Amino acid sequence: MHTEPVDGVEPTFLDEAPIGPDIDRVLVAEYGLPYHVDIDRPEEVPADETERTIDLAERVLSTGGHRTGLGHHEEIRQSMTAWAPDRGEDRAADPGYWRRMMFTLSPRERNFGCLNGEPDERAKKAKTVLAWASDCLKSDVLAAIEQSQFDDIEQAWRSAVEATKERREIEAFAANPPATFAGWTRFDADHEAVEAAYRAENHGTPVVAAVFRTDADKDELDAQEFTMERWINAGGNPRAARPNRFCVTAGSGDGAYARLRSHLQTFDVTPLGE
Repeated sequence: MHTEPVDGVEPTFLDEAPIGPDIDRVLVAEYGLPYHVDIDRPEEVPADETERTIDLAERVLSTGGHRTGLGHHEEIRQSMTAWAPDRGEDRAADPGYWRRMMFTLSPRERNFGCLNGEPDERAKKAKTVLAWASDCLKSDVLAAIEQSQFDDIEQAWRSAVEATKERREIEAFAANPPATFAGWTRFDADHEAVEAAYRAENHGTPVVAAVFRTDADKDELDAQEFTMERWINAGGNPRAARPNRFCVTAGSGDGAYARLRSHLQTFDVTPLGE
């Protein structure tokens, strides 16, 4: 097994780790976010190297089939049994628990890749599984499994950074809706319920997309698109006009401004003049 540390990450089967422990900071810079922006660790990302070791062992056990050369659960059990140190055997690399951990594995753990027990026991089981895999499975398959793990970790961080960037952009949009956005032009609506309104020609039809308060006595906001004709006939009152399209968000943001912003980005519109 390879155990060369790269920026604090110790790969097990790869020659070097494709990402470092500061992958979140690398992606923050890549996406142009301010350096001080903190990104919460995604739930699916292991919290530390011990958790990553456990996750890797579970991935190895879950792979099975023709990729590992052990196509049946019984073949895996037999391979592990044959590999496990004999009672009293002094194997140089054995930290002293390989035999005990190997025979502690339940069929469910072994067959479905879900290690149980207290954190310390799970870690010992994982290290035992990885030691067995290193001796008994194909190195290129194990390297591919670990590469996939690193790819999943990077993608989880990337998705988290993308979501943070989108949230910040939505907040900036809501705080100060721009004069033009994705081909739409903001205009001053005459009705007191309207917080922000944009107009454009959408598929040949002049339309208005707006964020407005749904009730005069409440702060609840909604976002909808109206044809210009219906907007004018309703006197610019979005509560009275029949919607043409409901605004929905295609991203991770929520709220009326998130839906409006997503809606403005969805369609290939033509700017509408004064």
